Amino acid sequence: MLGTVHILYMLISGVIGAALLIWLYLNNNERCNVYALRTLAILTVIIHFSSLVSNLITTGSLGMTAGLIVPIHPCNVCMWLLVISSFLTKNESFIAKAVKEFTFLGGTVCGAIGTIFNENFGNNPTLTDYSVLKGLMSHSTMVFGCILLFTAGFVKIRLLSNIISGTLGLLLFVTDGFIINTLYSALGMPDCNSMYLQQIPFENLPWLNTGVIGILALALIFIIGSVYEQLALKPEERWYTQLRNKCKKET
Repeated sequence: MLGTVHILYMLISGVIGAALLIWLYLNNNERCNVYALRTLAILTVIIHFSSLVSNLITTGSLGMTAGLIVPIHPCNVCMWLLVISSFLTKNESFIAKAVKEFTFLGGTVCGAIGTIFNENFGNNPTLTDYSVLKGLMSHSTMVFGCILLFTAGFVKIRLLSNIISGTLGLLLFVTDGFIINTLYSALGMPDCNSMYLQQIPFENLPWLNTGVIGILALALIFIIGSVYEQLALKPEERWYTQLRNKCKKET
């Protein structure tokens, strides 16, 4: 259950982030949007690793762990994808669009989940512990950076394209998890359950494995994309019209 401190953090950070996104949207300055995106992306990385400095000051050692360096969790991957995306704002190649679209979709969802169901905060529900605070802050800055990709116009909601990007992103998660789990096993290190490939994320939901999560994620993309296109796009621009026209051309 969410505590008062946790709820207050999310409310305050949410208001600050929303105000920033609204200001940038109303300002409508591409250069400003690019700088803001890169700042949020780099700030996320800095906050993520800032515990090393905190540990050095308080304990005299870095206290570096493999989990801090290795992209074990989906949010770790999305953090680096956000950095990459911030330098691909004008690149419209297939790969660049896929990276930016998945960063927006996956980073927003993963970051929000990481903020709401933060494991470190759950184990130690206080903001006086910097390792807990920085975990929440890095998730928050990542979420706002991922949303900015959309509000600044660097990413568009287009169902067919988003489904492809989402599928490729999920395959990246699985590939990353397989490689890291294999390396940990080969080096004789304790299982890290990268990308939740070895164990389910929630013990009280035994049916919610990685495969089911992937299917639900793609279903969510389909639902959100369909509703958005129905409300925001002209009939000729919607996914089913585009798909029908493409099928006609091929036949």
